[in-house]
Amino acid sequence: MIRRSGNFGFIDNGNGELISFNLNAGSRLSSAGTAAPDMRFAAYAGGLKYRIVNGVKTIPYGDDDDLPGYVDRVLSNFYAGEGIMGKKTGLQWGEGPRLYRDEVDADNKPFRAWAVEPQVSASLDDIDYLTQMQRCLVDLVHLEGFWVKITRTRAPRIGAPGAIARIEHVPAARVRFVYEGEGVAPRRAVVGDFPHPLVQDFTEYPLFNPADPFRHPVALAYFSLYSYNKQHYSVPRFVGAFGWLELAGTLPGILAAYNENASAVSMHIESPAGYWEDAEKRLQDICERTGVQYSAQMLEQLKDEAMEKFAASMTGRKNAGKFMHTSAFFNEAAGDYQGWKITPIDKKIKDYIEAQVAVARKADSAATSGFGLDPALSNLILDTKLGSGSEKLYSLKVYNATETALPDLVLCRPWQIFIDNNFPGSRLRIGLYRAIVDAEKNINPANRIKANA
Repeated sequence: MIRRSGNFGFIDNGNGELISFNLNAGSRLSSAGTAAPDMRFAAYAGGLKYRIVNGVKTIPYGDDDDLPGYVDRVLSNFYAGEGIMGKKTGLQWGEGPRLYRDEVDADNKPFRAWAVEPQVSASLDDIDYLTQMQRCLVDLVHLEGFWVKITRTRAPRIGAPGAIARIEHVPAARVRFVYEGEGVAPRRAVVGDFPHPLVQDFTEYPLFNPADPFRHPVALAYFSLYSYNKQHYSVPRFVGAFGWLELAGTLPGILAAYNENASAVSMHIESPAGYWEDAEKRLQDICERTGVQYSAQMLEQLKDEAMEKFAASMTGRKNAGKFMHTSAFFNEAAGDYQGWKITPIDKKIKDYIEAQVAVARKADSAATSGFGLDPALSNLILDTKLGSGSEKLYSLKVYNATETALPDLVLCRPWQIFIDNNFPGSRLRIGLYRAIVDAEKNINPANRIKANA
């Protein structure tokens, strides 16, 4: 039997047990407003070599051709996701890009001789390279790869020497390779609002060829860190942590729903049959005096109203801490005491919360391991411990020594192509500059952070 008051109600299963329910518990929705599906992704969509989109065979990016969108959703739902990725982006960026030349010292050890070349710097500034490079870095950190659109000058049309006019970042979520056939490397790519682009927002471009940089007026180029055993597209390094990230993203909703429902009546309620028998007699007397035909539905309605009032007095945070007094009487016919009896249901709140917190900690640990970032650098507190200053310094040095060279090479490649083709013979290179961080004890006291705060 069901008793309901608005979206809250009781279910009597007939075994003397009373269960409360709440119809307000909503499902978690994705950013698109639909229930986020439980997906797993690979660079090659489960063996699917291509899907036809607007008449073009495109190579899917993930099982549902939506790996970038999935990464966005799972990181947005994880409380530390984008915070950690932002920290990683900042560590990779350092002080930003600088020009340099490769040199060797007296001991024949290579080093970067940082250089200032006003003409080259001005040319890079004209194409807003800092903004474009920073956007490419965000995609590289999230997906291990990024796309750019390279536009040449019009000079080759009249037989003059060519040059690169612009390099523009294109969001990875909007680009897919075109399938050229079995065993054939892609030669084209399409840009649209994937995974389901409209015809009017769907453009095909040739792929950029560094060996023939001025062949196409406009071309797309994909730069990435190769992912082992993945074709065409690279995948995030934290792909193995997707399950933990999803789980961590569901915990706030679970706890919020639990807290909402925990304030409802969670009691085993027993009411004496004699109470309702007396109530039924009173209803019959009223009907007899007023000339109204009595029906059993009247008693059921009275029960509903009584339970609604009871629920209103026991539920909600404003009633937390209140108590209810009941009395019992001895029924000689039954040979027992009868009366209202309210028995709290032990929900083991402490055990439940501790279990969820333990899962959250494991998710934090798995996430940071997947992101390839030491917890001391990600500002995550694991085991109630935040990394000390010396731990952060050591972790930073290890990170700079092991995790920056390859991303630096990949990120700067488009702008190195720009310099090589627009300023041939300059020997100039472009790379990210990172200041060496010293321990405070090794710094002159007058220059320490504390002295300049």
